[in-house]
Amino acid sequence: MLNFTALWPGDGKPGLWMNSISRMGAIYSLLVRDEEIFMERRKRDGLVIGVDRDEEIELVIPPVFENCTRVLGAGEQIVGRDMYWEGVVCDVSKKGMMERAEEMLVKCVENNPFVGEPHVVLGQIYLSKGRFEEAEREAEKGLTLILEWGSPWDKRMSWEGWIAWARVLVMKAKERSWPQTSWGILNLGLVR
Repeated sequence: MLNFTALWPGDGKPGLWMNSISRMGAIYSLLVRDEEIFMERRKRDGLVIGVDRDEEIELVIPPVFENCTRVLGAGEQIVGRDMYWEGVVCDVSKKGMMERAEEMLVKCVENNPFVGEPHVVLGQIYLSKGRFEEAEREAEKGLTLILEWGSPWDKRMSWEGWIAWARVLVMKAKERSWPQTSWGILNLGLVR
């Protein structure tokens, strides 16, 4: 339920807009296909491109939602977002919470595989556990999705910040190394 009395900036939880965007994308992809069919008929019939219809403009389907072929259900969106939030705001320093965070993020990705941040954070968890192949896969998937969106889903950090962090995770997964001290984590952003 929308809380119109919430004070800015709110709790930082990602918004519930992906269901609507995925439906718009599906409709747009249908319109693009319909336009392609119409244009082919016009060409076949020898008709000239109509300036009044802007037929020379190329319609591009964005890569999000598997090239706008999938719709994210409203329920999946809510469960995915809530699992993400529970996974990333828990205190993983407490006993058993790292496993709980991993479990929540896996459920998040199952419910909403279309955003990158859960994959990135899951990649970080896998790195901390020495599961390098899984970490690389998740971090690369997250990086790809964040790049495709061009905007962060989790807006607590900038798009550039998410890109930089995902790239660090991919690099460390390929190196098959991860710091085991606070100082090591702080130095991840340093240039070699």
